[in-house]
Amino acid sequence: MATKFALHELKMKMPDGSEFSFWFDGNGKITLDNGSFHNPAPNAFSLVQVKDCPSATPTCTSVCYVHKLEKAEAEVHSKYSHNSKTIREILENSIYHQITERAFAEWIKENCPHGFRWHVSGDIFSLEYARFIASVCNFAPHIFFWIYTRSFDFVDPLMHAPNLVVNLSADKDNYAKALLTHEKFETRICYLSLEGELPKDLPAGSVIFPNYTLRGRELSDPTEAPWWQSLSQEQKRMVCPPDFFGQSEKFRCGPCRKCLTH
Repeated sequence: MATKFALHELKMKMPDGSEFSFWFDGNGKITLDNGSFHNPAPNAFSLVQVKDCPSATPTCTSVCYVHKLEKAEAEVHSKYSHNSKTIREILENSIYHQITERAFAEWIKENCPHGFRWHVSGDIFSLEYARFIASVCNFAPHIFFWIYTRSFDFVDPLMHAPNLVVNLSADKDNYAKALLTHEKFETRICYLSLEGELPKDLPAGSVIFPNYTLRGRELSDPTEAPWWQSLSQEQKRMVCPPDFFGQSEKFRCGPCRKCLTH
């Protein structure tokens, strides 16, 4: 079944008469209890892949799922491009910046009471943007937020938002730096395994995201997949169920909370 997406436009008018808009998105996997698998609700803010990922690695770039989304969901991806351009304009103006932080927070409080994700696509592209994210979270203190990031140099401001769960996206190319960042901030590592490789020192509480070729979705019993059989029991408990077994009302973010706890 194809992933369902949802979109909502937030329009803003600034004191000087300038008008801006942003698009919030969502899909069946990440909607949490804001919607359902079959009827997702917008609860994310996204940018474009690679261009907005200053710390993208050769591994993640080669298998990024947004490449396929760009072709299959051109309308959705066009909103990511729009967001990418507009957020940079906003961050260059201190008044626009402050107004947008509060506008984001108010929209999220009203529409995403069960949780909000930063970036289905894209990542933190600057320190100023990291501060923007943290401020939005702080303006909506009763909302749960989560993020996956490879921008380890910009993690520090995020630590000032206690309602934001930070997941460090890692693979064989950046694992050493991810581990140092994990040790400094006590943040979770989410590891992308391209060919089945896994670090021997992957910390407890990490989450493993297997590449498409490792999954057993085409099998009547996915656990018969050779890669799954090669894992220890501890490693099996780390594997992302929606990614490995396939997404459904049962297998999605929300019912699965591997990435959603501090």
